[in-house]
Amino acid sequence: MSRILSGFRLNGETRLDSVVVNVASDVRNHSTSIEPQVNEKSFEKFYIQGGLNVKPLIIERRIREAVVNYCGFPVGNVAANDPADKQPLNYDQAFIRDFVPSALAFLLKGEGEVVKICLLHTLQLQSWEKTVDCYSPGEGLMPASFKVRTVPLDGRNGEFEDVLDPDFGESAIGRVAPVDSGLWWIILLRAYGRITGDYTLQDRVDVQTGISLILNLCLSDGFDMFPTLLVTDGSCMIDRRMGIHGHPLEIQLR
Repeated sequence: MSRILSGFRLNGETRLDSVVVNVASDVRNHSTSIEPQVNEKSFEKFYIQGGLNVKPLIIERRIREAVVNYCGFPVGNVAANDPADKQPLNYDQAFIRDFVPSALAFLLKGEGEVVKICLLHTLQLQSWEKTVDCYSPGEGLMPASFKVRTVPLDGRNGEFEDVLDPDFGESAIGRVAPVDSGLWWIILLRAYGRITGDYTLQDRVDVQTGISLILNLCLSDGFDMFPTLLVTDGSCMIDRRMGIHGHPLEIQLR
């Protein structure tokens, strides 16, 4: 099913050339010159000369190449962007969790509209129906990732449309359903409001509904009566099940 949001426009070209997150104040106060160097992996390093505690500031220009566009707008970035990889598994998809660092970079550059569009698009992929069998995603579950596919329009020769194809674990390496993607979505929503000062997004009815569904899913009551934390198989693993189920000691000690 095609899910298309309209009414969003970006002013100017979306770019992310560089992000400098944490620079020690003593380096800023005592630096005298900046000297760029390029290594064999095409990553540019800037060495601040004449400063104290000099450390290279690494700027990855390839982040623009990893951006995923949907209907002409950036909605995330692929997990790994290696053109030489003939079998990328599911790393050619845009993960909600993996987009968070890039989203923070966009926010710090004042390009919050990119993050806003991503939040709204991924919200449309949330499961709004309860589980009816073992293959259906539960109500409130957010996809681990999604992929933009270009498909032909029915009955229109030569015309195509972009479709968001969500992955609820069926394409994961270990076929594990996403556990943390909904929480990362809420964290990113909070970061968007704090950095941009725009809290109208989180006040929207559809966004509040999405938050409630995520929290109801994560905080649902169970029948377990032990005082220790119940860990179901795959709930503490990222890529694959490891046969951990019940009340493992290593989880209780964390």
